[in-house]
Amino acid sequence: MGIPVTLVVDGDCRDHCLIDAVRPVLEASDVKFEWEVVAINEGVVSEDVLASARRTQNVLMPYIEGRREEGKPAPIVALRKALSVYANIRPIHSVPELKTRFEDVDVIIVRETTEDIYASMEHESIEGTFESLKVTTRGACEQIAREAFSQARRLGRKKVTTVHKSNIMKKSDGMFLNVSREIAKEYPDIEHDDCIVDALCMKLAMYPERFDVLLCGNLFGDIVADLAAGLVGGRSNCPSMNLTKDGIEIFTSGHADLAEHARSRRENPMSLLFASVLLLRHLGRNETGDRLMAAIRATLAEGIMPHSAGGTADTTDFTQAVQARLG
Repeated sequence: MGIPVTLVVDGDCRDHCLIDAVRPVLEASDVKFEWEVVAINEGVVSEDVLASARRTQNVLMPYIEGRREEGKPAPIVALRKALSVYANIRPIHSVPELKTRFEDVDVIIVRETTEDIYASMEHESIEGTFESLKVTTRGACEQIAREAFSQARRLGRKKVTTVHKSNIMKKSDGMFLNVSREIAKEYPDIEHDDCIVDALCMKLAMYPERFDVLLCGNLFGDIVADLAAGLVGGRSNCPSMNLTKDGIEIFTSGHADLAEHARSRRENPMSLLFASVLLLRHLGRNETGDRLMAAIRATLAEGIMPHSAGGTADTTDFTQAVQARLG
């Protein structure tokens, strides 16, 4: 018996799907998988996708475009809501072979994903005036704070920084900050501090080496995670994992490829490969995850680079090169 994993395919791909290129790489490892392949068609998360995720408890999926012009949520947002994802974890690591402005970035962003303005509580109070409600509950604050400190301890991290705007939102972000301080007392081995979000963004862009684990609410976590990803390669290096209350974990790319490469044979598979490394480590296959990471780096070191990362390799060329170096 292999390890059950749901592979989510972009059903709108006409001649090539990113998951089809990455799957053989995982099959070439020493881990035996039992795949359940399901498709998201026209940006809609079907009951089949949800049922498969609940069965396997492990999901690997590329970034799939939604139907924003129709006012529909992105598939990953719909998936988070349907499966009660409470945390999004974004590891931000420099990969030496990806040339960026910084060389030693190593930050983990822990983002709450159930509330804040993503609760989608908007209304028009009077004609031409819209109000969006920011929802903050003590239960969600406690849950995400404990997750951040738990991740820090498990991964041997030294410090958690709470990101907030409590100087303006004194009650909602005030509670987020105060709860994080309360939870911090349960983890005396981990340093805790806090930073106002605008100052945090400035400092992160200037001195990313000063930060370790960033604890964020939903909106600020979304913004800060993308800023941080830009420090280490952007869409080429922005994997993430989503944690649910029922133990389901979703591993995915943080962003789509450039429009001219998306859903084509020039699509960049690196972020999904990095997400696969996270999946392997989650499954307790750390050695295999390390080997896959080493194979990706060896491929890049030899100058084999996807188009959107400045190279000439198409999707299959790159994944086949990684696969050849995995053994």
